[in-house]
Amino acid sequence: MEKYHKQEVSPVEEENERDENFEADNPQIDSERTKDNYHMSFSTLTYTEFINKRLNELGLHPRKDAVVMSSFVVGSDKTFFDGLPKMLQYSFFSDCAKFFEERYGEENVISAVVHLDETTPHMHLNLIPITPDGRLCSKDLFDKPKLQQLQTDFYKAVGKKYGLLRGKEGSQVKHLSTAEYKAKKIIEEAEAIRRENQVYADALEEAKNGEIPKKRGKLQEQVVALTVANKDLTERLDRSMQDTLDMVNENKKIKVEQLKDVKYAQVGKYIASNAPNLCRNILNGANSVSVFFSAVEDLCKPSVMSQVPRLQQIEAEIERERVIHERENATKTEYKKKFNNNSKAD
Repeated sequence: MEKYHKQEVSPVEEENERDENFEADNPQIDSERTKDNYHMSFSTLTYTEFINKRLNELGLHPRKDAVVMSSFVVGSDKTFFDGLPKMLQYSFFSDCAKFFEERYGEENVISAVVHLDETTPHMHLNLIPITPDGRLCSKDLFDKPKLQQLQTDFYKAVGKKYGLLRGKEGSQVKHLSTAEYKAKKIIEEAEAIRRENQVYADALEEAKNGEIPKKRGKLQEQVVALTVANKDLTERLDRSMQDTLDMVNENKKIKVEQLKDVKYAQVGKYIASNAPNLCRNILNGANSVSVFFSAVEDLCKPSVMSQVPRLQQIEAEIERERVIHERENATKTEYKKKFNNNSKAD
């Protein structure tokens, strides 16, 4: 059981009532399974609003350092839940919530939320520690003798029904905090997985060595181990094939880009040869209307300049024709003058 002051309530609510977008510090939380979490007791109010409303109903005005919320983590080990069908699992948590509601008042239970997105299913039950005579006093409600009695009564009402064992009464073993409890469960289950993996690793080694066990259970272990090993090999081959296909596709893309580069190089050479101003402006990063006209000038200039010799030739021919024509006209004029003079003399 954990005790919380008013300023500590919101962070607990955020973790308990998390959704798929919750950023968890606990690596054991699988956000893809968070949607499977469900409530046994739920209010539309926030935890703080629920607490304030209840305290106002009772006319209580606690000190700032008063404990306003007591929280319990209710659950068992992985073996218990692995052997419990889903419907019985739901009934188990329902009975747990009902036990606390009847014992401490349904009107004092803030929330009871079941988490299925961690290694082992468990329920976070949060309540306001209101004593039977209407006082806010966690110390009176959950002193050591009363917590021991709570464990005994819980076992009789719920645990025994589902085949759970009662812890040793009067034990001096330290009660774990929520964080310590979760850490202990994670370590226990990691060790169980390690032992299970070692069993199959030994069975696989025996199968590779041709050792065929006579006991049916050992034979089943070998079959499971070989199946897992074959599945792992298949997955690795699939990944290898996919990597190969990805590499082929990447090479195709590279070749396409190389062909583009060759074409761009050819265009670049043409521009550099036939439009030096444009090429120079591009290299200098110029970007204006003048660049466009300069480019047009550069691209058109070669064709115009190629015609200059021919234009000069035509101009020379025209000049020669003009000179010849003038000479012919002068000769004709001179001839007419002589002819007229001769006619007058006769």
